[in-house]
Amino acid sequence: MGKFINKSFNYRLNDDIVNYDKVRLIYKEHSSEEGPNDFNKVVSLSDAKKISEKMSLDLIEINNKTTPPLIRLCDYSKFLWEQKKKEKTKNRNSISIKEIQLKANIADNDLETKAKAALKFLNSGHKVKVVLTLKGREMSRKEYSKESFYKFLSIVGEDVLFEMKPKDEGNKTFAIIKKK
Repeated sequence: MGKFINKSFNYRLNDDIVNYDKVRLIYKEHSSEEGPNDFNKVVSLSDAKKISEKMSLDLIEINNKTTPPLIRLCDYSKFLWEQKKKEKTKNRNSISIKEIQLKANIADNDLETKAKAALKFLNSGHKVKVVLTLKGREMSRKEYSKESFYKFLSIVGEDVLFEMKPKDEGNKTFAIIKKK
């Protein structure tokens, strides 16, 4: 029930929560499912502190802008772990990479359609991975086969940056581009 200090999450805890007559106290025994001991009720702050001491858990002020203020009853270290986990998943999904597949013998109109799709992805904030896959005889004439790849990049235009320059890996050539 000690006071934890964490710079990235600023929550008021236990004895730092003052100046409220009533609070909405939320307790969830297990984070995934509802249990018989879960509750969400309005109580006085002194009652909330008594419940907290009785259950050996911390009071965490979640939202003080609501009426009554929202207070969660849980173990603070577990709460911080959940918050960090949420933040990681949020940051991980923030920028995604879309992939455009090309073949060496792609028709010009198909190439333009794929370029428009790539521009649409770029304008919505995504990065685009352009992949040219070579098969059979195309491997022996790599420079000729790569023309469609470079043609695609010229159609996309000069308002893109290479995050990863064109690179050969086996039968594939790929690059990652992003908006300037």
